Amino acid sequence: MIKIIFLSLLILSETLMAQDIEFANNIYFKYQNYKEPTLTSRRFRQSDILPLIDRLREKNIFSVNKVGESSRKRPIFLISAGNGKTKIFLWSQMHGDESTATGAIFDIFNFLSRDDEFNGFRNDLLSKVTIYFMPMVNPDGAEVFQRRNDFEIDINRDAISLQSPESRVLKDTFDSLKADFGFNLHDQSILYSAGHTFKNAALSFLAPAENFEKTISETRSDAIKLIGKMNNILSSLIPGHIAKYKDDFEPRAFGDNFQKWGTSTILIESGGWKDDPEKQYIRKLNFVALVSAFNCISNQSYKSEPLETYDNIPFNEEDLMNLIIRNVSFKKNGFNYKADIGITRTEFNTNSCKDFYYKSSVEDIGDLSTFFGYEDFNFDGMEIQIGKTFPQKFNSVPEIEKLNFKKLYDEGYTNLLIDSSVFKEKFISLPINLKYKDDEIGDSNMKIGDVPNFIIKKNGQVRYIIINGFLIESENIPTKFKNGLLL
Repeated sequence: MIKIIFLSLLILSETLMAQDIEFANNIYFKYQNYKEPTLTSRRFRQSDILPLIDRLREKNIFSVNKVGESSRKRPIFLISAGNGKTKIFLWSQMHGDESTATGAIFDIFNFLSRDDEFNGFRNDLLSKVTIYFMPMVNPDGAEVFQRRNDFEIDINRDAISLQSPESRVLKDTFDSLKADFGFNLHDQSILYSAGHTFKNAALSFLAPAENFEKTISETRSDAIKLIGKMNNILSSLIPGHIAKYKDDFEPRAFGDNFQKWGTSTILIESGGWKDDPEKQYIRKLNFVALVSAFNCISNQSYKSEPLETYDNIPFNEEDLMNLIIRNVSFKKNGFNYKADIGITRTEFNTNSCKDFYYKSSVEDIGDLSTFFGYEDFNFDGMEIQIGKTFPQKFNSVPEIEKLNFKKLYDEGYTNLLIDSSVFKEKFISLPINLKYKDDEIGDSNMKIGDVPNFIIKKNGQVRYIIINGFLIESENIPTKFKNGLLL
């Protein structure tokens, strides 16, 4: 009898898993029907979403309430849907430059209010759960696309001190809801890999610890099981691209304390994907992950997931770089040798938070066989040289735009001189760097931390050029480029 009951439960669990995966695949392929078309990049301000929030007031399934203000008096909203007993609370963008999940939340609003083949699911879901959303906890940080708030405080280290108005709004809302499940939505570096592999961590999950001992209480156990379920579902779409965020207890963080205070809390960190600089594919994965999680909570299919599923998710590892060139030949001090060069890129805001430029740096030189690149090239048989600065000074950018860049590269130049009175920017959208003065200290001087500007030759002929860490083929030089630098 016990064996029959066990087999019956196993069959039921496998059936529910198959149904959950089928549901996730269906909404994955129908996602474009729900994607909010006014949000097309990561860099948006609260003024971009206020019209969308106003639009929700016109739909009878949503309740929209202002629950507080930021230090600069920008409103913070709580939006809810459903009337079920189980409460789910999602908050996003407590770090102002981590906006991927905020975009996904507005996609979810479109999904919940649509009239289509998922009506049966919506009606069942919203009768069983009530979902509360707090998009953009940190609107002041979002305004200038920075992590911290206007006080320069990291809101996610203010759960106990509660010195920021945004922190108090989040804590007061949590106290008033007493939610069963919480989703803490963030972005992480795109340079994390899923374990020690070449696969980037597209999404990373965590059931935050409640204490330094990492006790698994019933509250945390439910979060662990739900993450295990989400991992299994998403692995059908992005196998090998899911990781686990470090699980050290952080006593000042909201997620850790919300877990401690009785809400089963799931951290979702949005990572990277090749050729997705604006994280629009990662936004889609957030949409699928969250709606699938709602489904699993509603049908309680997460309850049968073993804790071992979560344990087997690999941790984030820092094994990725933006660009790796391998086996390139060097000549220095009479020595000939080969090495790999790893390059990483950092974004810097322009005067408008809606635009940015890149500054790259040489991250490492040597044997990088344990690292992987989003762009990864084997240049065995090729020789590298540091780019030089052309001695003639130019007086305008239009003058530079007319130049034959291939000819410059063939002569070994990656930098130009320009008059400081006519160029005040920090970058240029051309495949060349600018300098105010020629301060070269020798072609053999390559150091960790340098801006990578190289000429790569094979049999004496220029094959590739690296300008500010971006690889260019000598026979395919772009007219628009993101971006050269003022060095």
